[in-house]
Amino acid sequence: MSLVLCDDHAMFLDSLADALQAHGHRVAASTSDPEQLPGLVRRHEPTIVLLDVHLPGSCGVTLARQLHEEHPDTHLVLLTGSTEAFVRAAYDDGTVDGVVNKGTAVRNLDSALARVVAGERVLVGWPVAVGPVRRTTDLDLLTEREREVLELITDGVPTAAMALRLGVSVNTVRTHVRSVMHKLGVHQRAKAARAAVDLGLVAAG
Repeated sequence: MSLVLCDDHAMFLDSLADALQAHGHRVAASTSDPEQLPGLVRRHEPTIVLLDVHLPGSCGVTLARQLHEEHPDTHLVLLTGSTEAFVRAAYDDGTVDGVVNKGTAVRNLDSALARVVAGERVLVGWPVAVGPVRRTTDLDLLTEREREVLELITDGVPTAAMALRLGVSVNTVRTHVRSVMHKLGVHQRAKAARAAVDLGLVAAG
């Protein structure tokens, strides 16, 4: 998997990059400047963005929310040294796929990243572990417009084309997509499409 890293401590960042590469990951880019991160993510399209919670002049959670809006198919994992409530809130509301305590061993981080890519959501180094999100099977939870959006997701239609077909703005489409994925308990469009077929919400193919 490819990674983009962001942490304000340069020595820690270099050590983390070396350790992850030793475990077979490709570190596409790393930065200690949070202002550079959005551009790096757009350029490299990584599998996972791993970022510190506390960054100079910025908050990792706020930055994660921005990245989640712009790159809904990219996994986001926060690094933190404590169990702040606002970090847990970002996990609970689906903004990030994982939270890893910075004091954990590299092998545990490596395992957490693999689990995230496999579709799980993880908390490592927190008092209470949380398992994978469960998917709802209640079709009535989806509005008529959300069902239309889900069918377009399943057909692989990109956001801009969805907006043209539905006659709404791109931001409105993104809102519907986020709502659909939340109700299905997934965090990637590909997984939403697979869930839709598995649950019989749309026809296969």
